[in-house]
Amino acid sequence: MDHLLQVLCLKGRATHEALGAAVEADPGAAIAEFEAAGLVESTKLGYRATDLGRTRADELYAYEREQAGGVIEDVYDSFVPINDDIKQIVTDWQMRQFGGELTVNDHSDSRHDERVIARLRRTDAKVSAALGPLSDALNRFDLYPRRLRRALTLIGEGDHSMLAAPLKDSYHTVWFELHEELIILSGRSRADVEV
Repeated sequence: MDHLLQVLCLKGRATHEALGAAVEADPGAAIAEFEAAGLVESTKLGYRATDLGRTRADELYAYEREQAGGVIEDVYDSFVPINDDIKQIVTDWQMRQFGGELTVNDHSDSRHDERVIARLRRTDAKVSAALGPLSDALNRFDLYPRRLRRALTLIGEGDHSMLAAPLKDSYHTVWFELHEELIILSGRSRADVEV
């Protein structure tokens, strides 16, 4: 379960539960192995990768770049417009225009929220197709559409915190991690894409 180390590096720090949600498995045995090897350490706020662990994660990404080759760039290019849509959807979920001014969305207008969720569903439908070639090359990327669908299902069932809550495996949290992985795999940095 090497990809658990990559997930932990993305998250910075994570609880046992958060790691389990991210890899859809009990991470206990892998964490114990990583701790014994000096790759992971336990803190008051959860687990985090050590310097040795981050070096190992970098090696895993380098190996995956070799395995996936040019597919990474193609997937990244198809991901960018979807990412722009997701960013706008999250903004529209969190903020509203009132009287020409942007204010915090208090979620009192259920029709507005339902329209935002409908847009999220339409946009989410594009994700699996965009990731398909990368999932074929690196099957661990199959996890992302499943995690996104799980969050979307919970949103549809009324748990609206699953759209953007930072401490949950929310749609936005999973999306951010996916974006970060695509940035790393494509050889970019976060600074490159924020420009």
